[in-house]
Amino acid sequence: MFFEGKLTIDPSQLTKIDKVKPTKAFKKMFYYLTLGKVTDKLERETFTSISILQQLNTVFRKQGIDNIIQLSHDDIDFYLDKEGKENDLKEAMDLYDIRVDESMATYFEQLLMVLEHLDNDFKYLIKVKINRTHEVGVFPIEIIVCGYVKEFSIASKTDNDKSIENRIQEKMSSQELYDQYCTEQESKFKTFLEHLKFEITKYLHVDAIELDIKTKVVIPKEKVTSENRREYYGTASSRDGEVYYGFENFLFYNMLWSSSCHEHHLTLNDTYFESDDGKELGHMESVDTSSDYFDADTECTTDIFENETIDVQSDDSSTSSSWFDFDSIGGGDDSSWGSSCSSCSSCSSCSSCGGD
Repeated sequence: MFFEGKLTIDPSQLTKIDKVKPTKAFKKMFYYLTLGKVTDKLERETFTSISILQQLNTVFRKQGIDNIIQLSHDDIDFYLDKEGKENDLKEAMDLYDIRVDESMATYFEQLLMVLEHLDNDFKYLIKVKINRTHEVGVFPIEIIVCGYVKEFSIASKTDNDKSIENRIQEKMSSQELYDQYCTEQESKFKTFLEHLKFEITKYLHVDAIELDIKTKVVIPKEKVTSENRREYYGTASSRDGEVYYGFENFLFYNMLWSSSCHEHHLTLNDTYFESDDGKELGHMESVDTSSDYFDADTECTTDIFENETIDVQSDDSSTSSSWFDFDSIGGGDDSSWGSSCSSCSSCSSCSSCGGD
């Protein structure tokens, strides 16, 4: 079990609405038929990379977050910590400031900043994505925070698989005790995010900021041992299949969690599940872990998510317009076409529409 929080931020910056050539097959056809009148729309933020990073630097330092792992500008790494340096946020910012010229600062597409932080309760991995160009109505700044419970980390060489499993099972002796523990940990995680949200509102001029928190449980493909435990990377804690430095000792307990829940026949409420390679499996309002699906010793072919109660969540939370909704893609008053396709609910990939 770990927690994931997502902060999406709309800064108070002037934006420019750009009309762009459509990418989908039918939009392209009507783009040419209407001499370019039918277009998609994108928002382009006017802030520079340096200005927005300076503001975020202030926010994080006020929170005592000063350990940076990675700083990338359009997939170019300007800083990547492979040694576990302490208090290196200023060093990374100074390096970036020196190496980035005016053109790069102005015309970037995406910035990525990854930080780590440790307090009494959690090891935090903080991913900041800043998109200069984005769909209309989608916030340009996204901060994803993963909180791994410090109590179950591998703190010393004497911490073996069994000792960590015993620590986990102490919290699972009853459903009441488990629910109470999860609620307490979620409350602490939420407090951290609320403080971060407050600092963002204080030091970044924002039009809007939204916060969403999820409780997540990992379901491994096979029983976890000391030999294979490093195979769990997870999309949140890795870079190109390599675990970010300093997180190895905070990930292992997640591989034991679902099996321990199974042993104690616990019910998990309002939980999001993912595989050991970070793939989103879905969300369940309530699920009984006595099912073989959660038993690490059983090769289970039944998917608990193949039923009507599942609420599968996608990482892509943006809302894009239908390919035939010309009012929303730039046709304006010049177009009088219908607003939906008669053959399917989503024409992004079906054979009748041609897809992308």
